[in-house]
Amino acid sequence: MFAEERQRRIAELVSEAGRVNVTDLAADFDITTETVRRDLAALEKAGALQRVHGGAVPCRPHSLEEPTFGDREIHNLDEKTAIARSALSLLEETMSISLDGGTTCAAFARAIADEANARQSAGQIPRQLRVITNSLSVIDSLAGAPGVEIFVLPGRFRPVTRAMVGPQTVTAIDGHRVDLAVLGTNGLSDDGVSTPDHDEAATKSAFVHSGRKVAVLADSAKFDAVSLVRFAELDQIDVLITDEAPDEPMATHLETAEVEVVTP
Repeated sequence: MFAEERQRRIAELVSEAGRVNVTDLAADFDITTETVRRDLAALEKAGALQRVHGGAVPCRPHSLEEPTFGDREIHNLDEKTAIARSALSLLEETMSISLDGGTTCAAFARAIADEANARQSAGQIPRQLRVITNSLSVIDSLAGAPGVEIFVLPGRFRPVTRAMVGPQTVTAIDGHRVDLAVLGTNGLSDDGVSTPDHDEAATKSAFVHSGRKVAVLADSAKFDAVSLVRFAELDQIDVLITDEAPDEPMATHLETAEVEVVTP
């Protein structure tokens, strides 16, 4: 297969799958990983894709782009599920936590509910958690989960994130000091974590300031992505839970900011 034909097929795979892996491409096309990286570099230069840690994704949207909740929920679903299960390690037997409107936070809520139900079925005492959230998806997942008490925040409903945002939400969050604040993000770069909407960013920022410990759940496709509004600097984050360890220079930025990186 000629290089042009191979690169055209790689671009098609990225568009179809949403993400490709260097190692998998090398095996599929029977070429070296170095050749794959050269192909990806050429395709990125041509504007056909965006290189990320370990592979490539479709070209990043502009800073205002915000896919629907449903689209984001199924994108990188396996990675988000793995991240959510890893995040269970942050929980103590009794604690207060906040969960925002990110799709990975929604996956975390499902993992909490699954664990609580499994413990109860096994005759064990579930964790005793008070969850403060602005997310309808989190509420749906945790409603009826053993040992979980839910405090629902007020505000303006944003359908794109299925979450409450705005001044009322921020004021309500400011009245709390939770043991653990857990957030999702649209982008994570050396400049911090960001999201496209100002009200969403203000709400996330309030969550950050309310947490004694702050954890961000983000799959590796978010690395080096930058949305319009920064809601926290890297040094305001205590833990990043992701599916793959970041490459340089992102790894150094996180280390300098003293962010603990946890992978499955």
